[in-house]
Amino acid sequence: MAHLLGHPGCIENLRADLRDLQAAITDVASRTGLPLFRSWKFPEKVSKDLDMKALLELYSYNQDEPQFNQHSHVVLLELLVDRLLLLLQSFTGFAENLLSEEAVRLEQKVGPSMSAGLTTRRFWYSMLKLRTSYLNLLAERKASRNETTPQSTPQAGNPAQQHPKQLLPDILNQKTSTEQLSSSLCPVTAGNAVGSAMPRAAHSKANSTCSTSTQTVKSSLPELPSPLPRPASARSAKLSPASARACDACTTAQASLSEVGKAITSICQKQNIPSALAKFQEELKTEGREGLSAADLSNWASEQSKDLSRIKKHLQMLLKQITTLKEELKQSEKQKRELQKQVKELSQLLQVEKTNLAQQRRRDEESLKMKAKEHLEAVTKLEQDKYNLLRACAEGAVPLLSPEVSKAALVELMKTTTVPKSQALQLEEKVQQLTDQCESLGQELSTARLALKKESAKVESVQRHEESLQAKYHTLRQQLDSLSQEYEELQASLRENEEDKARLEEELKQSREQLQELQLSLEESVVELKAEVSRLEEQERLLVLFPELHAPPHTRIESTGTLGEDMEKQVQANSLRISVLEEENVRLSNALVKLKEAARNGGLNVWLPSSQV
Repeated sequence: MAHLLGHPGCIENLRADLRDLQAAITDVASRTGLPLFRSWKFPEKVSKDLDMKALLELYSYNQDEPQFNQHSHVVLLELLVDRLLLLLQSFTGFAENLLSEEAVRLEQKVGPSMSAGLTTRRFWYSMLKLRTSYLNLLAERKASRNETTPQSTPQAGNPAQQHPKQLLPDILNQKTSTEQLSSSLCPVTAGNAVGSAMPRAAHSKANSTCSTSTQTVKSSLPELPSPLPRPASARSAKLSPASARACDACTTAQASLSEVGKAITSICQKQNIPSALAKFQEELKTEGREGLSAADLSNWASEQSKDLSRIKKHLQMLLKQITTLKEELKQSEKQKRELQKQVKELSQLLQVEKTNLAQQRRRDEESLKMKAKEHLEAVTKLEQDKYNLLRACAEGAVPLLSPEVSKAALVELMKTTTVPKSQALQLEEKVQQLTDQCESLGQELSTARLALKKESAKVESVQRHEESLQAKYHTLRQQLDSLSQEYEELQASLRENEEDKARLEEELKQSREQLQELQLSLEESVVELKAEVSRLEEQERLLVLFPELHAPPHTRIESTGTLGEDMEKQVQANSLRISVLEEENVRLSNALVKLKEAARNGGLNVWLPSSQV
């Protein structure tokens, strides 16, 4: 594996993994927050405060520095371990927060630097605790279901503890008063009989709320008599308007509350936020409830407030991200302006250098041409003089000169011939220097062009990055505006729901008072009806036994005018008398049997007629 140390592919893969891990850490921080622990790689810093962007730019692959590439490879591996440990610490804190009874904020005090083994061990222990808690919750839920099933069975066979909706038809009419009273006993009233603010401890306790409230209502009602006929005028209980208004208000409020809950859960789902209200709605669906009790409304409000607080935190996080993006955008714009300024200055310097080189080259070429022309003219003149001298010598026209004169002439000739040659050599050397200088300037120009291309590519990449940041900023701004609008709408709907809740509580209080008054009136009417029934039964018995003695003085036999109907009514009256006499005979026979047994035992001497014996 040593040959892969500093390999560009390995370094790029590590940098990509670190970017993915940092994105995951940002996601975890937006949902649960990050714990404050010392960094594993840099113990003098807090782990969550490391600038990963700067570190990734610093420890990147460089083709000209192989030793630094190996060092970057090792540092990137250490940073990978550091990020993984931070994720494990975040997961451990989230699990401990779930295991606690209420939400616990992460510690604001910076903790010590922990080793990889200790961090992994703590995470594993928290997972074991979470598994144990989950198994205990499943066992409690199963036990609560087993306890709820046998408790609901014997109550069905006990007529003394039946629900008021099943007993009231025996007193009132089965078609009118029962429907009115049952419609008034809405789920909110039944839940308030136990308590309107029962805390939601667990799923099993929430399942037993309905049965507990039903038993409380049953125990508070008195025992009711057997069915009795009621006149048509007494069948109306005068409960329908208030109860109907209360139930309509309950239905409307619960419908609006459900709409608000759907909006909140949809926002949480769109923004990838955990929703406690969605879990509570799923629990209500699994239980198959159509209405909500007071305890359910209280739990609904608490879960809804949790979701609203999470949405608020998410909005704050988005605002922070937007602020950070604005700062990055300002910095990138500043860098862009600086780079554009540098490119402009380099272009101006390059243009000035090009102009100077071109002018110097033109001047050198002109001087070279002038020197060459002068040299050519001098050589031509010397050749012409030489030719003339040779011709004159040949013709004998030139007189012989003295050696001194000829020597001076030759020296002068040598001077005139050697000076242009030295100047020509100097000019050739200067031309060679200028050629070399032009080549070096050409190389510098190509290098400057390459650097300019690189700078222009960087500027283009910065511009593209700026455009992407602007697009991201506009997108986040739109999301923030939509979330702010939805948050305001939810706040308004929440205020409306609170007003509806207060109004419903007032109406519920009024309906409860009306129900209490109705119950008192019903109890009084039941007592009166019992006395009337006992009086009528005694009067009926006396009339059947002694029709001649107890006949009413104003009794007048009414005839229907039809003989058959009169005979049928007479038969019904005789049948009634016969049934009453038979019951009286049964009672007398029982008393006679008891007397006979007492006589046989010798405790009583009773004279009986021979026909009776």
